[in-house]
Amino acid sequence: EYGKQWYQRRVRGQSRKRGISENCLILSTFFSEVGPSLTREQLHQFDILINSVDSDWDLYYWMTGKDQPPPPFDTEVLAMLKEFTQNKEMKDRTRQPELD
Repeated sequence: EYGKQWYQRRVRGQSRKRGISENCLILSTFFSEVGPSLTREQLHQFDILINSVDSDWDLYYWMTGKDQPPPPFDTEVLAMLKEFTQNKEMKDRTRQPELD
């Protein structure tokens, strides 16, 4: 079994290439800011979310709170993403973070 650090690196890379550019920006900046503190279960939820949703637009609408996701995707991590997309701190999230 691979360790948590390997899992984080894999999911971080995948968060950068999720179809439409809006999703790439949201997911990669979210993971850059929050990813290191996610639990193994939350990492798994994030992994399932970014790799199992068939429609890029469905994922976008769920993350932005425009649509309600079906039960398998309505997770703690999706709630975190919804909060993240509100950007209450008005952070500049117009570019993907650099990879180390």
